Amino acid sequence: MSVRRALEADIDRLGSLSEGIQRLHAEGRPDLFRAPDHEMLRAFLAEQLANGAILLIAELDGAAAGYLLAEISARPANPFRHASKSLYVHHIAVDPAMQRRRIGQELMDAAVAIGRAENVDAMRLDSWSFNTSAHAFFEAEGLTPLNVIFERKLL
Repeated sequence: MSVRRALEADIDRLGSLSEGIQRLHAEGRPDLFRAPDHEMLRAFLAEQLANGAILLIAELDGAAAGYLLAEISARPANPFRHASKSLYVHHIAVDPAMQRRRIGQELMDAAVAIGRAENVDAMRLDSWSFNTSAHAFFEAEGLTPLNVIFERKLL
């Protein structure tokens, strides 16, 4: 298995991987998330790549096995908070047929290495409450809950 920065030539394969996680979100919160649309996902990922986002691809035996999309976010100090610089993971997805093969761990390790090279303070991400299998993975990767967002639907 190898993990590397994605190239434009990888966008179709990444779009296909993205469909699975998008489907999970659309099933978990159909009021918020759209059903997966390959072309829209592909265009989104191509735009992220063009704009310099951290987009990693994991390959196993020549097949796209997973991907991670992240960015480095710097916040200046203000009267309430200290300055911070974090690596924010927006997406991590592993092909369900290839799970339990350390692909997610390798993607996270590669992202941590990038963060350390950029002198970030922490890696952060968020996860929907219905995605409990992801929570177990994130905790196994050394992440801990930081903030809880509450919701009250009004319509």
